[in-house]
Amino acid sequence: MEITCLLASPAHPLIGQPRTAASLRRAYPPEGVRYYFLNGRVPKAPGNGEYAVTKETALKLVADAFRMQRFDGNVDLSHFVFWYLPRAATSFWTYWLPGILEKKIPKLAGLLERFAKPWIQENDTSVSQFLEGYVGDVQGKWNWLVELSSEILNSKMNKGLITWSNWAAKGFEKDGVEREKIYVVPLPMEARPKSAEAYHKPAKSQKTVLFVGLDYWRKGGDTALRVLKKVKKEVPNSKLIYVGRIPDERVKDYELDWIERYDFLERNKLLRLYSLADVFFMPTRAEAYGLSILEAMASGTPVVSTKVAAIPEIVPSGAGFLTNDEDEMAERITDLLADEELNQKVGTNAASAVAQRHEPRAVSKQVYSVYANALGL
Repeated sequence: MEITCLLASPAHPLIGQPRTAASLRRAYPPEGVRYYFLNGRVPKAPGNGEYAVTKETALKLVADAFRMQRFDGNVDLSHFVFWYLPRAATSFWTYWLPGILEKKIPKLAGLLERFAKPWIQENDTSVSQFLEGYVGDVQGKWNWLVELSSEILNSKMNKGLITWSNWAAKGFEKDGVEREKIYVVPLPMEARPKSAEAYHKPAKSQKTVLFVGLDYWRKGGDTALRVLKKVKKEVPNSKLIYVGRIPDERVKDYELDWIERYDFLERNKLLRLYSLADVFFMPTRAEAYGLSILEAMASGTPVVSTKVAAIPEIVPSGAGFLTNDEDEMAERITDLLADEELNQKVGTNAASAVAQRHEPRAVSKQVYSVYANALGL
């Protein structure tokens, strides 16, 4: 039978466009599944932080949350990629409140569940992992939110939680989410390996290091500049392509003749840069998964990044270099720029790793299995 599924996701708070994860799920629907896609707008984040909040944006989000929005129609189930906060009143009454009430007022919860449909939640990180890495809540001031989210995810009508890494799965389990509800399903990604010739450039041709990070501090925009200055001394013909916002007071630091900078690029242009770059560098301080790392690897470009969160799962041994030491970062980038054979070996391994774990048809079968279990098929 055909499964009809609402695929809903909030927009990116900095750029207002659909989240890449939701777009990838939509691009590769499981066989026998018809998606109806909903991309909810959220107030644009101020400054250079993806999750920066001001009184104005908070009021806008609260006001929008209380608008009802009928979005499940005649679908068999709903699949939310990240917490669906736009017009959250609908999510609250239909999906979240029954879970909150199941242990406190079971009869009322049962009544509400009669009007609900099964749903799947997808998140790249648990609530506690998010709070610690993105918000800096290391003292547990938001424990109530962790407990609340777990109650919602453990509700009868939530039939599964999809996450992308074992690191995140352990985080959800630690938060109190029932283990049998957690499915580790990677995102679908087509490997687009470079030709062998692409790794061998004419002598003295320019070498390119690519950095992509919209959230300046969290993604390590400041670290990227410091490290690339060291690399420049060893590889004079190297350049940095920097994609992401930079705080106004720091912009002049990046106005150098060997830095090419963009505040934002459309995904199709980014994909081209991933392929053209000699090294992809992301010295992130906190991360849930690292989609830009995955896309660079899919293009056959070696990655240098940090040992945080799920990144060691994405970048297996031989497919890139992970370190939290800036001097070692510079050394690794220098080695990859100077040694074309090493660059080709690591880049080829990276593309192979993506092809092995993220092949779209195989991943779509895993998603279908989650849906089938949710509907008792």
